[in-house]
Amino acid sequence: MSLARASLLLRQKHAVGSVSLIQRRFASHDSHAHDEHHHSREAGFSTPFWRNTVLLSLLAVGFYKWAPSPNQDVYLTRWLAQYTTPSEIWAAINEKHLSLSQQASHNTILQADAKRPNVHRYRYPQILDTGSPHLQPVGRVADTSSTAVRSG
Repeated sequence: MSLARASLLLRQKHAVGSVSLIQRRFASHDSHAHDEHHHSREAGFSTPFWRNTVLLSLLAVGFYKWAPSPNQDVYLTRWLAQYTTPSEIWAAINEKHLSLSQQASHNTILQADAKRPNVHRYRYPQILDTGSPHLQPVGRVADTSSTAVRSG
C-alpha cells in the first residue's frame, strides 16, 4: 500500500471521527437551548398514584376480611413458632449477660481504684550491696561451726 493511500485513509478516519464528535457536541448543547417544550402532567383520578392507592386499599380490606383471627392455629403460625426461640432461653441468655456485665463492671472499678504499692527510694542504693556474698574478700570464710542441721 502506498504512502499516499495510507495518508488518505487516515485523513478520512480523522474526518469521520471529528464530524461525529462535532455532531455529538451539537446534539448535547442543542437539548439545553430549547425550553419551549414543556409537557404538563395530566391531572385527575386516572394517574398511577390514585390507581395504586385504590388497589392497596382493596388489598387491605380483603386481607382484613379473610385473614384468620388471632386465636386460630394456622399453619403459618405453627411454622413461625417452630423457628422462634422460646422465652425461657432468652431469659437465661439475658441473665448470663447481666452477670457477665456486672463482673466486667466490678473488674473495671477494681482496676480504676487500684494503687501501686509505695516504694521506698534509697538515697544511696549501693548500700544494699554491702551484705552481698560476692563482695567478700578472698580467703574470708563464714564460721558455720555453731550451726545445727535440723532433721525433718
